[in-house]
Amino acid sequence: MKIIKTFEDFLTEDALRAGEDSKVVIDDITLDSGSTIKAAEILGAISASITDEEFKQYFYDEYGENAFGEGEIDQLVKIYNDKAAEDLEAEKEKEKEAGKEEGGDAEDPLAGL
Repeated sequence: MKIIKTFEDFLTEDALRAGEDSKVVIDDITLDSGSTIKAAEILGAISASITDEEFKQYFYDEYGENAFGEGEIDQLVKIYNDKAAEDLEAEKEKEKEAGKEEGGDAEDPLAGL
C-alpha cells in the first residue's frame, strides 16, 4: 500500500491559510533576535494594512527595527504581496463574472476599426 501525503499534511500546526480558498499559507516566523511572530498576527497585520509600507511599519513599531535580521522583513513583505496579488486576482475574476451576467461579454462591433 502506497501512502500519499497531501499539501495539508506538510503544514505545521500553527500554519494558517490566508483565506478559505487561499493558496497563501502563513507560518510562524522566528526572528534572529529570538522573537517569534505568530501566523495569526501576520494575517491580522495583512488585513489591517492598506500598503506594504504600513505593513512593515507595524512590525517595526511592534518589534523594533533592530529585531529583524537580513531578509526577515522581506519574508514578511513577500507574504503580504502574495496575499495582495491573490486578492487582486479574485477581484478581477468577480468583475469578469459580473460582466458576463450583465451581458457585457459581447464583442464590440467597432473594436476592429
